[in-house]
Formats: sequence, C-alpha cells, structure tokens
Amino acid sequence: MAAYTTFNHLVEIAPDKTLAPELAESWEAAPGAKEWVFNLRKGVEFHDGRSMTADDVIYSINRHRGEASQSGAKALMAAVEEVEKLDSHQIRIRLASGNADLPWNFSGDHMAIVPDGFDDWMNPVGTGGYVQTSFEPGVRATWERNPNYWKEGRAHVGEVEFLVLNDPQARIAALQSGQIDALGLVDPVAVEMLKGSGAAQVVNSAGGQFWSYAANCKLAPFDNVNVRRALKHGIDRQKILDIVLRGNGRIGNDQPVAATDPLYNTELAQTPYDPEKARHYLKEAGLDGLSLQLDTSDATYAGSANVGQLFRQAAQEAGIGIEVMRQPADGYWDQIWLNPSRQMTSGVWMGRPTVDMLMSTIFAGDAPWNEAFWSDPRFDSILVEARAELDAAKRKDMYWELQSIIHADAGHVIPVFADFIDAYSPRVRGLMPTPSWYLMGARFTERVWLAA
Repeated sequence: MAAYTTFNHLVEIAPDKTLAPELAESWEAAPGAKEWVFNLRKGVEFHDGRSMTADDVIYSINRHRGEASQSGAKALMAAVEEVEKLDSHQIRIRLASGNADLPWNFSGDHMAIVPDGFDDWMNPVGTGGYVQTSFEPGVRATWERNPNYWKEGRAHVGEVEFLVLNDPQARIAALQSGQIDALGLVDPVAVEMLKGSGAAQVVNSAGGQFWSYAANCKLAPFDNVNVRRALKHGIDRQKILDIVLRGNGRIGNDQPVAATDPLYNTELAQTPYDPEKARHYLKEAGLDGLSLQLDTSDATYAGSANVGQLFRQAAQEAGIGIEVMRQPADGYWDQIWLNPSRQMTSGVWMGRPTVDMLMSTIFAGDAPWNEAFWSDPRFDSILVEARAELDAAKRKDMYWELQSIIHADAGHVIPVFADFIDAYSPRVRGLMPTPSWYLMGARFTERVWLAA
C-alpha cells in the first residue's frame, strides 16, 4: 500500500480486475509476443520536479534483472533480454521467449517507476499521488498530497497516515473509536459485529487470496508424493470455512487459481476430508503414521494458529500428529518462512493478476517464493510453453493441466480461499469491492474521499 501511495507503475489493475494504462498510455506486441513497444505518458513529474522519461522507466525495469538481483519480481523479468529506448517516451522490450501477459507483470508493487539512478529508499521519490514525509519501520508512515499529481479525479485527501497495529482487537477498537478511517485484514470473527454496530462500513471482495500450508518437499518424508497426498486428505476444509472464516470465503482444492478466474479448472475433483484415504497414502509411503511440526503466525492472517489447531484435530483421525508452533509475527517472514530446515509452514497469498504470475512466483522450480521447495520438470516446461501461447483455447488447456499437476503432486495444502475484508469509518466515500487485494487493491489512498 505504501508503494501504490508513493509510486505509479506502467499499468494498473482497475477495480473490475481489468488492466488499465497508468504511466504507459498504450502498448503493442509483435507476433509471437517476444517483442513489445510501450508508449509512455508525457507531462508526468516526479516528486522532486524532474520529468519522467524513457530513461527512468528503463532504469526501473532493469533493477529487477540480472544475477545480483534480489527482487521478488526477478522471476517475472527473467525472460527480458533487452529494454531499449526508441525515443524520450517510447521503449521496446525484447524477450527470450514469448509472454502474452507481459503488461500485467508491470502492475505489481515491486515494479514502481523511479528516477534514473535512484537508490535512496528511505526517502522515496515517485510520481504517485502522495509524497512520503516520514517513515518509522514497524510503527507508522505519513504522506502529503502531491500538488502536481497528473491524474484527474484521484488523490483527494490532504494527508495520509499508516499505523502498524498488529493486534487484531486493537485494530478493531481503533476503527470504532475513530482513531483510524480504514482497516484491512479484518478478522472474519469481527465482521457481523462491525456490520451491526453502525460504526463501520464493511466491504467484502471475493478474490484470489488463499491460505496455504507448504510441506517441505526437500525433507523426508515430504519428498514422497504419497505423504503429501495424505496431508491433503487429512484436513477438514469445511470446518475451517465455517468456524474461522464464518463463511467469508470458499473451499480450496490444493491449487492456487480462484474459481472466479476465467482459467480456473472446473473439472478438478474436490479432495475430500477422508482420514481412511489419508491412512492409505501413508501406507503407500511405507508409514504407519506421521508426526510433523507446523509453523504458524499471526503475521500471515488473524487466527492462523486456530486454523492450525483445526488441521491438527482433523489429521489425528488419519494417524497424522501435528505439533502447531505459534511463531511471533516479528521475524516470521525472515526467519521461519522459506527456511529450508522447517517441515511445514503456513502462508497467505493474495493472488496475482494472472495465472502465469501466480505460478511463476510460487510453483516454478526456480520461483523466488517457492515455499514448498517443490520442483517438477514437466510443470516448468508447460508453464513456459503456456506463457508464450497466444491461442486462447490452447492456453486454457495448458493452465488446466498445470492446476491438475499442482493439485495432485505439489507440496501445498490449500484449505480455503478467503475474501478480502476491509472496514472503513462512515465518513469514507468512493468504496467498491476490488478482488485484486485488500483496501481496494491497495490503492484506496488515491481512490477514496472523506465526507464533509
């Protein structure tokens, strides 16, 4: 949200989840989708008064490329072979392989456009609707409206302040008391209370957010696909949806594409909660039972430990013993998640604009956030092929097969898709459901206004 408040990107995802121009006014692909031309918007100023040109965009893209890059968007930019300046406001991008979804890759918060040579991230300079005025890590950050913002009808309020309130009850109290005007990551338990109180507006958006349990496929016995299948049959998804989400979501099926996505595989059979089936798969793996440690944390989502306990209770019936390790929020992402020594970790994914971005980020063998440490050569091959395929029917068939592979073989247990739930004070106007992320796709600061 800080990125979208401070910066603009080449494109933006509209509230209806279509792709809209932002700093790029238009774009066009050559046949085969290996070469793209982007026409950049003129008359846009950075916060320091400099005019945005092709040099700034090229620099911003190249930050994510190369062996030394540690960017979360590195995998999305891996196919870029060259970014070429055609004139002051036009660039050409050449790819090693075709990518029909390339413009979508520039919508993510990593892909912010900054001035050529910029590297002072404690004092960010962007073209966005607000200029950052302070930043206290883990505490708060503040912005003032950009007086020269190029977008008409956006960035209405004079000042923006983000507060970090890690305790779910403290967040709800802050909203009810009027201390804050907007709240993301609302605990589903609080939804009915907030709706009935009259002190808040609650907005549900059914999108691609899913909760995950990632079994480490590099550690025995999780390197055995039968053990992974046992775990998938050892979880009671309906109970999690009813008790924890209070119905604010949908059942998951161990693959990451939401039912609202046009590429969702409608023919995948739902994996049921079946303790006997889970025991069968354990026997196929040569095991009479299984014991594991599951790391959870409120850093992922409110109630993560409670969901872990429901998983533990259901898995007991299948001969699977789960020790739920509740880890502190501070340091979870840095020290526990993606730690190759951990057996199983909990996570939360907000979805991605395209299926390719989702799979390239989490499931490809070289994905930067491959939390299950899973790799399948056939999966990787089809993923690359699907990325370049321009025939819609063929592409759909490929993504259906990729979902099937993940569903059957990958290290992920995905019990539910959770709605994005936001709450706002009664004076906030301009609200609408936005399925791409919390708080109107993380762009609420430039889209809402306040009643007089």
